[in-house]
Formats: sequence, C-alpha cells, structure tokens
Amino acid sequence: MLKQDEVIDMEGLTEKQKKNLPENIIGITRTHNAEELAKIYSAADVFVNPTLEDNFPTTNLEALACGTPVITFNTGGSPECIDESCGVVVEKGELGELRNVLAKIKNRGKLDYTYQCIKYANKFFERENIYNKYYNIYICVL
Repeated sequence: MLKQDEVIDMEGLTEKQKKNLPENIIGITRTHNAEELAKIYSAADVFVNPTLEDNFPTTNLEALACGTPVITFNTGGSPECIDESCGVVVEKGELGELRNVLAKIKNRGKLDYTYQCIKYANKFFERENIYNKYYNIYICVL
C-alpha cells in the first residue's frame, strides 16, 4: 500500500529480521540509548502504531514528545494519549482508513503538528495533572 516515495522505518529488529525486509522498509536494531531513540522518532513524519492490544503504549507518548504525530488503532490504552491536534485514532483493523489518514497527515505536513504534539505530551505528563489524576482515583476508592 506504500507509494514509491514512502518508506517505513521499523525499530527494534534483529539483524536476521532486517535481512528479510522489502526495499521500502528500513530495519533498525533495538536501541537502549534515549538520544538515539529520540532522533529516530524526530526523523519520522508520522509514527504509526497499529497495535491490536496494548494497555498504554509509551511508544505513542515518546513519538509525541519528539514532535511526531501518531496514528494508532482504537484499542486498549492507545486512544487515551491522542487527540485531533497530535494524531488520529483509527478503528481496529481498518487499514484502508489508516492509509487515508496517513495521506492526510503527509499532505498537511509534520511541521503543522510538531508544536501541538510536544505541547500535548508535556500537558499529559505535567506533574500537577498527574497528581490530580491519582488523587481523584484515591478519592473514588474511598
């Protein structure tokens, strides 16, 4: 479904997995270096996470913190950290819709998203905001 000018970067692969990839998929071995990972996220035009099941994907938040918009499936905790300013949530398994959204983000341009993504990620993890969430959970349990 990729066009000729589109490439997928897949991070976290083994050397063996990298050897079996098609030409338009670039394999990157797993890194534990935060700066290197931030460069990978920042270089991407969009982060696509078509996860079928995930409690709370930190990869989505890492991409947002690097100014990269996120497209993810409406599964698990994925929709919790995305809004229209920084990405799109697509119904699970809807690859055609995912492709359409990818084209829209590409046409709009990453720079149009960068500031909003970083702003949203910062707000999401703002200390006061997190404290309030925990406090509200605590009050509900009592």
